[in-house]
Amino acid sequence: MGFASASREEKLKMMKTNKTRKTTKNLNRLAKKKKLSREIRDGMSDIKARKSADLRQRAVNIEDDFIADREARYENDDEEDLPLDMMDADIDWENSAFANAKRRLDRKRNGGADSDEDEDENDVETKKRKFAGQLEEGHEELLPIKLKDGTLIRPTREKEVEEQEEEEKSDIDEGEEDEPHKEDFSHLSASELITKRRELLQEFKDTIASHANMLLANPQVNIVRLRDLYNLCNGEKVHSLVREPVQKLAMASTLQVLLDIVPGYAIREQTAEEKSQKQKKETRNLVNFEESLLRYHLKYLQLCEKLSNKLVGKDRHNDENTFTFKMGILSVKALARIVISAPHFNYSTNIISSLVRLSLAKNETVVKEVCDAIRTVFKEDLHLKITLFTSRSISTLVTKRKGRVPPELLKTLLSMNITEVANEDKKSGKDALIAKKYQIKKERASKTAKKYKKQLARLEADLLEVEAEESLTKKMKHATEAMKFAFQTYFSVLKRMPSSALLEPVLEGLSKFAHLLSIEFYEDIVSTMENMVQNENLKPLDQLHCINTVFVILSGDGQLLNIDPSKFYRLAYRVLNHLPFEKRPEQRKNQIVMATKTLETMLVTRRKAVPLSRVAAFVKRLLSIATVLDDFPALCIVSLVRSLFIAHPKLSSMIEDEEGGAPGVFRQDIDDPDVANALASDVRDELSMLARRRNVELSRFANNILYGVPSTGIFKLNPQLSSL
Repeated sequence: MGFASASREEKLKMMKTNKTRKTTKNLNRLAKKKKLSREIRDGMSDIKARKSADLRQRAVNIEDDFIADREARYENDDEEDLPLDMMDADIDWENSAFANAKRRLDRKRNGGADSDEDEDENDVETKKRKFAGQLEEGHEELLPIKLKDGTLIRPTREKEVEEQEEEEKSDIDEGEEDEPHKEDFSHLSASELITKRRELLQEFKDTIASHANMLLANPQVNIVRLRDLYNLCNGEKVHSLVREPVQKLAMASTLQVLLDIVPGYAIREQTAEEKSQKQKKETRNLVNFEESLLRYHLKYLQLCEKLSNKLVGKDRHNDENTFTFKMGILSVKALARIVISAPHFNYSTNIISSLVRLSLAKNETVVKEVCDAIRTVFKEDLHLKITLFTSRSISTLVTKRKGRVPPELLKTLLSMNITEVANEDKKSGKDALIAKKYQIKKERASKTAKKYKKQLARLEADLLEVEAEESLTKKMKHATEAMKFAFQTYFSVLKRMPSSALLEPVLEGLSKFAHLLSIEFYEDIVSTMENMVQNENLKPLDQLHCINTVFVILSGDGQLLNIDPSKFYRLAYRVLNHLPFEKRPEQRKNQIVMATKTLETMLVTRRKAVPLSRVAAFVKRLLSIATVLDDFPALCIVSLVRSLFIAHPKLSSMIEDEEGGAPGVFRQDIDDPDVANALASDVRDELSMLARRRNVELSRFANNILYGVPSTGIFKLNPQLSSL
């Protein structure tokens, strides 16, 4: 119906609707521009809510009417009758088409109780199907016979067991011809066997050399040769006559090849997204090479771990003449070579874990190889990343084993290349510099070219400096974490103290790294060292380590501790008397070196806090000991005494001819340097005895001290000797 033919009321209604639509459209446009007041917006919201409420009520009414109509219809319907065949329960299942299936189902439910032979024979589905022209099982077809009338007869017969065995034997013989490594040489004489062994060994040597040369010439193309070398390491397709030497050669050759072809970076596994991307031919070849290299590198490491683990545990082999032990030692050396030569490559941390675990072996050769490798890793690690992991592994093993580890393993911690740790983390300000760089680039249009380049160059220099500081900070962080695990190991051993054999490396480590300890542990360490050094069963070297640890702490940040060090001076003064009586020359040498290092910290570094009488007592006892020692230990002691005379000039009264010393008598039998009254004596006799030694350096040192440590004249020391 159009507008012209509509009635007056309908026209008014249509005009009202159009006007309402236009008004609504204008209001919505103004609302988007946020030009309507809050009252108008609230009114529009109320109108929309009323409209939507009416529509929802209408939908609910329609649904209610539909449900009511459906219920009324179903109430009036009569119940339909089922067919008679569906209501009949007396179906003859025995003669139905599913009789056999039902019988099998019943037998399965009853546990196989129904097993009548007649039923099994009549069970068609359980029988094996036989088609026309198919021979029965165990029969074979003979040559066909054609009769005069053209009839063709195909006779059959049963197979003989002997023929089947002959066929199997022929197959075995053919397999042996294809596998020369299973060839039987039992018919050869001894000389022929030796010749054959030499020929086979040379053949495998040539094969290994060929594979290695091809890999080194072009690793990406010939990476498949690494698989052949790995198979030779396992002894696959190698005759038992030469299997053992071939395996050794293959293991050593594969190790050297891997070290030569591994890249200078760690290979990262590609993600699924990267694999799905289209790649260039060169990139694809490189990826394939890296995947193959990583796969066979891992297999080689697993083989080494498997062979080396036979040296540890209940089934360990300690007989060094067996092939198992030799392969185990070779595997340990291979793991050590890999982690030393390529610590950056994949699985280096796994190798470290394996080596630390191998240190529990009972064989000294294995422990020595492992500890030497770990010590080399510590010395050559520049970024301290491997050092951190190794220190953590050792700490974990010591905690897990409750201190039952070899002392050599703890001695390896002394080789850590750490001299400083980070006390606190400082922000580098790199983000601020980068933001400033972008700001300068953004303001480039408003600056001259010269000014822009100058600012940018200065900022680039600052960024380089910050990056270098960040690298150093990362290294310091690794050093801090590594020392944390090392101290955790030391404290764990001191807490349990399982054996005196572990105390020496622990105390030596604390003595070396005491300046890296956190200040919160100072009092506990000093208290522990005080209790230990008073133990009479402790070795003199261990006592010196304890004393040195205490004075390293007191010479650094521990100066503010309220600790009286006089008791440690008395203990050190008493320990000096035991040094000449050590029978082992190497141990005596270590004791003298440690004693001179400790006394230098006690008397030279802390010279302002030490009275002169105490220093004089130490000088008197040191020179008395030097007269009965060999040349090298005596030279160490005399060098220390010269440093004491330089640090304490008033000691010159002990070498003067005039009697101007302190009153009283020197008591050498008292083990207290403050009470011994050493200033009442002199050291001219001891120095004269040392000056008459045949050792030239020792004689020069003694004369230099005897004549007042001159820097000029005939008794002066050479610059090389004075720096000792």
